[in-house]
Amino acid sequence: MSLNKYMHPRNRYKNAKPSFLQLALKYPDFRAMTTQDESGKVFLDFKNADALRALTRCLLKEDFDLTVELPMDRLVPTLPLRLNYIHWLEDIVGADETKWGIDIGTGASCVYPLLASKMNKWNFLATESDAENLYHAQKNVANNNLSHLINVKGASDESILTSSVQSFTGTDVFDFCMCNPPFFADHMEAQGLVTTRSDDRPEAGSVSTASPQECIVAGGEVAFVRQMIEESTVLREKIRVYTSMLGKKSSLAQLKEELRHQKVTKFSTTEFCQGKTMRWGLAWTFDSSVTFPRSQFEARKAKPPLFYVIPKGSSNVEYKVHELARYLRQHLESIKVHCYQGKQAKSYTSITLTAAENTWCHQRRFRRQQQKLTSESPVKCQQQASQVSREGKDEVSKASEDTNCVKDGGKFVKLCSNNEDNGVTERKISCPDKKLSDINTNLKRSLDDSLEVEHLKTKRQCTESCEETLSLKDTSTNTRSESDTTIGNANNNNCEAKKSDIVLPETKANITDVNISKKNNSAPSEDDSQRKESIDIESEVISSTSTEVLSQPKEYILKCVMRLKRSEENINLELEWLDGKSRELMHQVFTFLKNKLAQI
Repeated sequence: MSLNKYMHPRNRYKNAKPSFLQLALKYPDFRAMTTQDESGKVFLDFKNADALRALTRCLLKEDFDLTVELPMDRLVPTLPLRLNYIHWLEDIVGADETKWGIDIGTGASCVYPLLASKMNKWNFLATESDAENLYHAQKNVANNNLSHLINVKGASDESILTSSVQSFTGTDVFDFCMCNPPFFADHMEAQGLVTTRSDDRPEAGSVSTASPQECIVAGGEVAFVRQMIEESTVLREKIRVYTSMLGKKSSLAQLKEELRHQKVTKFSTTEFCQGKTMRWGLAWTFDSSVTFPRSQFEARKAKPPLFYVIPKGSSNVEYKVHELARYLRQHLESIKVHCYQGKQAKSYTSITLTAAENTWCHQRRFRRQQQKLTSESPVKCQQQASQVSREGKDEVSKASEDTNCVKDGGKFVKLCSNNEDNGVTERKISCPDKKLSDINTNLKRSLDDSLEVEHLKTKRQCTESCEETLSLKDTSTNTRSESDTTIGNANNNNCEAKKSDIVLPETKANITDVNISKKNNSAPSEDDSQRKESIDIESEVISSTSTEVLSQPKEYILKCVMRLKRSEENINLELEWLDGKSRELMHQVFTFLKNKLAQI
């Protein structure tokens, strides 16, 4: 399939293919590389490196008035592909004459600076690490009288950008940098012995003319551009827009992941199409004023947003744009989807959704687990309470058999010797001789508190991995520890020392409180109420800071835009795909939202 229709609209070769016949008549060296059939049609063998070299020299002279020498063992640039790259840069930074650019690894032809300077009068710093390429590049610039616009400098292999930019005095800020990095990681990959091409994919239509220095680098193009990204985090605004061409589509995902890892949030990709060949462009920036154009190739297959007419409900959620948006946002944030508020109007709102993990699937299973946990909690409390009661009866039985114990007022008192005053004192044992009905009364109160604590515990689980929540949790833990110490003092040190180490008041802690109340023949103390109040305050703080806790993820699997807008009498919901691993994830979120809207 020919991809010429997806060339950049301003590419001069999109609708006007070169006439081989006219070129053969005008340039004898090109005519020597062509063949002609009986009908007079001229053909060129694209698998012949000399033929490609002759074609490129003729086109540069014919269409751009550039005289360029191309060494025998060096890369022959494909002009339509190079023009696509330059026009893409024009769309990003503008085409006026004041622009400064960097061409990383300019090659022997120095084709990008020559074309851009000829077309737009752009200034260039062209860097090259290979000595032979550097010599021919300087010669080509001088032969075309463009030395006042193009500075060709040698570069080290250790630094791609940093050393060249910091040592250059021609300008303080560059508008862009561009690069056509080596595609392959080793000779086997360069020779096609190790390839990702499918078996049914046709062979390349032209021969590769690049030297090993120009097509092979350790780690391939991914490692090369990854180093560019790392150096860009140091240079930052010294270059407004960083760009690179890529030869493999598989490299895009790895480099986009690296950009997110380096906290570069603004980047874009595009396609460079020519004939049966496609290359990919990657651009990123630290300048918030930069806007990236939309790819012509991607625009052809853009799918419309997911659309849903929200039904009119009869609940307490008003059928208004912002009320429904607030309702949906609460549910999205409850499953750790970050919501960034965009444009708002009277009957319109836009919210960008990003998610670091899939938290919206298997919601029914999650609810069942929560219900099971809630239903099991009272049973566990009953079992633990029964165990406490049995232990208490055993202790009473042992006390009744002890010759040093006497029964006084319904309680067993043990007479113990005191070494200090040589007298006899009395100590009340831990379990009073009370009826089980009193235990059950206190147990009921404990179960009610246990269910509330379980609810608070579940509410905290969604945020306990965040550092802010951990800070709040540590603070509330100290508060509970002090409260537990107060309880111990109020009950004459009958509560064990390990009580103060409790981090989260769970079911066992509540059962212990029942035992403490039994020892004192009273209902739960005021200190117990204070501790419960402290837990309630903590839950309110966590709820009020939930928006801050769910900060925008640095790495995400889904990014889309949710829009709600009124159309006549109805309110419509739209979800538009932006980025992520799969559009299927957006469909899942869309289903989640529809289910929530069906419940109102």
